[in-house]
Amino acid sequence: MKILVADDDRVVRRIVVTKLSGLGYEVTDVEDGQEALDLFESGHVPDLLITDSLMPRLNGLQLVRKVRESPDAAVSKLPIVMLTSRQSEQDIIEGLEAGLDDYVIKPFSPDELAARVRTVLWRSGR
Repeated sequence: MKILVADDDRVVRRIVVTKLSGLGYEVTDVEDGQEALDLFESGHVPDLLITDSLMPRLNGLQLVRKVRESPDAAVSKLPIVMLTSRQSEQDIIEGLEAGLDDYVIKPFSPDELAARVRTVLWRSGR
């Protein structure tokens, strides 16, 4: 399984990559939503996307909306987990209504994130 992590925080990316790689996932990381979108447009579509909300250039919600609006079914159906410090009820609702499959709040447990990744992948049939 291939996972893409989009987060502008290098430390968070390292934690996520280390945890998920250790579980056998092939993990790629990028610094913002625009880099993730560029990968999708070049044909590199993972099995799951983990994205932060607050990033430069293209934030997480903008990325989620662009993914869900994609004419490419492989992209538009991509399971997405938001990993963010934004934790108000309104933030969570906005994310879920934009098309998120799950929402994890920072600071986070790498073990809980891994469990949520497994669950989202299972629910999506991947």
